[in-house]
Amino acid sequence: MTQKEYPKITIVATCFNREKYIAQTIESVLSQNYPNLEFIVIDDHSTDHSWDIIQSYKDKLAYIEQLPPNNHTSPGPVINHALSKSTGDIMTTLNDKNLLLPGSLFAVAEVFTTFPDMEWITGIGLIANHSGIMTNVMPIRKDFHEHLIHVPWNIQHESTFWGRALWERAGAHVNEALWALDYDLWCRFFMAGAKLYHLNTILGAYRKLPTAHGSSKASEYYAHAAGARAMLRAHTSRKELLYAELYKWLRYAKPLLRNIPDRVYAHLPVLNHFAQDAITFRDVNAPPPNLVRYKRNPFRTIYPW
Repeated sequence: MTQKEYPKITIVATCFNREKYIAQTIESVLSQNYPNLEFIVIDDHSTDHSWDIIQSYKDKLAYIEQLPPNNHTSPGPVINHALSKSTGDIMTTLNDKNLLLPGSLFAVAEVFTTFPDMEWITGIGLIANHSGIMTNVMPIRKDFHEHLIHVPWNIQHESTFWGRALWERAGAHVNEALWALDYDLWCRFFMAGAKLYHLNTILGAYRKLPTAHGSSKASEYYAHAAGARAMLRAHTSRKELLYAELYKWLRYAKPLLRNIPDRVYAHLPVLNHFAQDAITFRDVNAPPPNLVRYKRNPFRTIYPW
């Protein structure tokens, strides 16, 4: 692709008192040198040196702003404010301690360019520790049916990108009253009829800290996620709810079902209803586009993916 052909990708990063990590977060994006990037960073009135660090990057960022003191009870208002400034064709949010992986923006651009009908993709989950060392790959794929039943893990938001048309169709906002605002957004994407595609590579890393809001607000997060799940179920047909119940029971047979190759699983009656839409690079040495779509066995959460 030439520079003009690269789709504009908007990345919104919000920050509150993360002077130890915010530079690494910003560098993980800028160091990729993606040619059509709109990188917006909003500081939620940090009381440490976070804003000073953000300002040092102002010439390389599309927009920066420090908000005045406020009484926000969740990061939602800051995220909405930041996203209201965005103009990109492809969008994502990035927490002030998390990271994008090298080359991830080019991979995302190739996916959306190769498949113009695609609205929403996510990569394989990756966990980093406080030092930024990658400690755990999470080959777990969560999709529509996992959201209809109670499955504890979430789609990793720093590895997830979506198109602007889907964002607008789903209301063009995150729910400011919730801590589980990413979970709520995924449910609304499903309600908007979007198909989630699982890219068979890593895109971003979640930095796991004991002081993170996700840990300190865990009980509120899961309560809000339960509310979002109830909303999704209320907007789902009875037929799909019955399929979800079947899926819940099939999960007990995972030790057997995970051995079925994807190409076989995709043709099995009933089971193929739960096949996940996936994308993989077919040849790492081939020039782009070298992506292929396939149907994936959702029970294959171990190597090989």
